[in-house]
Amino acid sequence: MSSASHTIASDVPDEGSKGLIRRVAQAAILPKKITAFEASYLRRMNRIALWFFYAHLPAFMLVAWANRTGVLSVTLMTLAVLAVPTLGCRAVQSERVKSYVFAFTSMCMGGVLVHAGQGPVQIEMHFYFFSILAMLALFANPMTVIVGAATVAVHHLALWYLAPASVFNYDAPLWVVLVHANFVALEAIAAGFIARNFFDNVIGLEKRVEARTAELCERNREMQTVLDSIEQGIVMVDAKCSIQPEHSTAIVRFFGQYEPGETFSDLLSRSCVTTAEWFSMNWDALEEGFLPLELAIDQLPKAAKIAGSSYTFEYKPTFDEEGEMVDMLIVVSDITNDVAREHAEALQRELLTVFERAMGDPRGFAAFHQESERLLREIASASHANTQSSERLALHTMKGNAAAYGLGSIASLCHSLENAWSEGDARGAESVFDALTARWAELGTIASRLMGSVDEDSIMVRSSDLEAILQASIDAGATDAAQLVRHALLEPTSPVLARLESQAQAIAARLDRGHLRTIIESHDARVPPGTISAFWSSLIHVVRNAIDHGIETPTERVAASKDASGQLAISTEVVDASLIITVEDDGRGVDWNKVRAKAQALGLSHGTPEDLTAALFAADLSTRDDVTDLSGRGVGLAVVAEAVEALHGSIQVESSPGQGTTMRFTLPLGASTCTPS
Repeated sequence: MSSASHTIASDVPDEGSKGLIRRVAQAAILPKKITAFEASYLRRMNRIALWFFYAHLPAFMLVAWANRTGVLSVTLMTLAVLAVPTLGCRAVQSERVKSYVFAFTSMCMGGVLVHAGQGPVQIEMHFYFFSILAMLALFANPMTVIVGAATVAVHHLALWYLAPASVFNYDAPLWVVLVHANFVALEAIAAGFIARNFFDNVIGLEKRVEARTAELCERNREMQTVLDSIEQGIVMVDAKCSIQPEHSTAIVRFFGQYEPGETFSDLLSRSCVTTAEWFSMNWDALEEGFLPLELAIDQLPKAAKIAGSSYTFEYKPTFDEEGEMVDMLIVVSDITNDVAREHAEALQRELLTVFERAMGDPRGFAAFHQESERLLREIASASHANTQSSERLALHTMKGNAAAYGLGSIASLCHSLENAWSEGDARGAESVFDALTARWAELGTIASRLMGSVDEDSIMVRSSDLEAILQASIDAGATDAAQLVRHALLEPTSPVLARLESQAQAIAARLDRGHLRTIIESHDARVPPGTISAFWSSLIHVVRNAIDHGIETPTERVAASKDASGQLAISTEVVDASLIITVEDDGRGVDWNKVRAKAQALGLSHGTPEDLTAALFAADLSTRDDVTDLSGRGVGLAVVAEAVEALHGSIQVESSPGQGTTMRFTLPLGASTCTPS
């Protein structure tokens, strides 16, 4: 058993030996790919080697003459050997293979030299082999050294056997030849090691540079990916303000693409000349070094409004070892949304102030509004380059009035305009005035709505005072006066209709119905305060259904040969002590067949038009198959029906396919309800 095991083990190659052979082969054999640098280097070396060996010819002739070994024969042998690289360089394309040819040639030239130098110093001629073998390492290829070593080994063995006098000047035994070959092998190993290191550290340097370059490119790509994902604009400029290639995508999005060599002020000038000039002037001061660097940087623009967007600028300089500024990182942030939000918040606060003032003192606020409008017109007539004292007085008055009414933004803009006028800054004054008029337009529009019809003839009277006047008129038998007071005590329907109109526009926009034409008619109808509040709250369901179920999208309306804009009419009218509310649309109309099917499924009566109208307003019935956040649950119209029933009213529905729907609600109000005579 042990004998069999020993036999099997001896047949298996030693893994350590295989690993050593593999490592030696890997060290001796270069990669197949020849880089451009290696090809260029070998091309030059091969050219030098050819001239080097041709230079041997006169030297060999001199050695042959000195040793009387036949100048002509040595010359012919040398030329024969030189024919090998001469023809090889023409026939072979690979520069590596050419180096093998020169390795073979070098050893053959050594053989000619030893033959030509027969005599007392013949053995010293063998040093040529060792020196040339070492020089083959300059080809940076271990295989070149191996080819040379193999050639000299075969040469010596062959000539020792055939013509020993051509190699040795004494009768050398075989073991001497083997010792000689051993030294050749040792030098070949050393020269091969040097050649491989030369290849790895010099010839292979190009590959390492390529790998390092690829690594740097990858890092730059990753860095650019990071820069591209940043919302801020980041760009580097040198000490002359020239823009460097590294930048984030946002900087191009903010200000556009820039050309190599452009300065940052050049880039800004394409979007905003004023900001560019400001930046350029202060950068020049920074370059001159007149001010301390921190102060000079602080003078650069920190914020600007460019092409409708608001930006902030941050500056981060870098320095060399001597403390001189080398370049500067400029970080640009788009704060447009932040500014808009702050603007909206400030506007909301001031609108609240406007509301409180308008509600608390309508007449006083109306007077303030009218006076501010007059003052603003007078300010607008001013020449910002040359203002008059009256215009300055108007501006100062408006500032004081705005501050008194809590409109801080208006007062602040007035103050900024005063400063611009005082400094003679016409361009700045125009900009501030535009901001002032825009801000006043925002506040003034809301103020006008809040004031409504408040004018010089309007007064505020409490309802209790009107009731006292009514009772006095009745007691005095003043029937006409009592009727007018009763009318004044009633609640107008016009504000409710205006609110419904605004809600209808919002719903139409939300449902992509395009422009909605609205017709609102109150006919100055009035109702007793609080009597139909529940119905007013439910009526929004009717408006919503008219837009969602009735009015088609613009595309559908055009396809049906209708105007792209839908129409909704809401009106109120008092007839025979009843309030009639009508909601009419020009949409697709009610699908009565679908209403009938839904009513049948729910077990509701559906035989007559009256039954179908009742079913349309029944709970849980909806003509929509899917539920949305606006409709589809069958609840809205049921709420309306409940409110009408509570007021003992009635509902009438008229609808034509493709023409629209009219819903009319009649609510009895009593004899006290009236319209003006």
